[in-house]
Amino acid sequence: MKLFSLLTCILSIIVLCGATIVEMGDENFDELVGKGDEWLIDFYANWCGHCRQFEHKFHAVDRLLSKSSHRHVRLGMVNIDENPGLSARFFVSRLPTVVHIKDHEVRVLNSIQRENDIIGYVTLEEWKQDKPKSGFISPFGLFGRLIGVVGKTVKKLSGYSPWTMVGVLTGFLIFAFSTPYILGRTMHNMPVSQNTEIKEKATPPLKHRKSKRID
Repeated sequence: MKLFSLLTCILSIIVLCGATIVEMGDENFDELVGKGDEWLIDFYANWCGHCRQFEHKFHAVDRLLSKSSHRHVRLGMVNIDENPGLSARFFVSRLPTVVHIKDHEVRVLNSIQRENDIIGYVTLEEWKQDKPKSGFISPFGLFGRLIGVVGKTVKKLSGYSPWTMVGVLTGFLIFAFSTPYILGRTMHNMPVSQNTEIKEKATPPLKHRKSKRID
């Protein structure tokens, strides 16, 4: 029995060491994905039954690609609940969603039913037939990055209690509305001597010119 437990532990360690799929998140995504890298990324959620079924296929794709001439392709997974910034940045609308990234060009895989569909998309370079997300909707563009920041901010704010949020919002509104009033009162209560001095400096005195009579 002890021998069986020992063998199970050794096999588990070997499997974990051989795993090359990277768990990606809002904080490490841009550090991991370089300009010239090629990635397959699976967006999933723990509560998604189809995601759990697809996970086995995704690991199979990882093993098969590691034995092919495309072993340079890296695989990653993103939990959308824990990383709402990336979910918003990639406009994820269904689960699971698998995207292909090459030279910061993003394409969504339409067929992920079989492992061969995903492998062929990479090895046969079928991704060249699909138009990438570019310009306004590109996750690597300015708008995409801004959407990602908004998603991360919403997650951070959701950690506070509602009463804390109400207090912060109330304080901001009081500050915003009171600032013009305070500045107006300050200008109104300024001493007259100071106002006069400012006006005298602003408008130099006029010089009267004497006229001569010509006979």
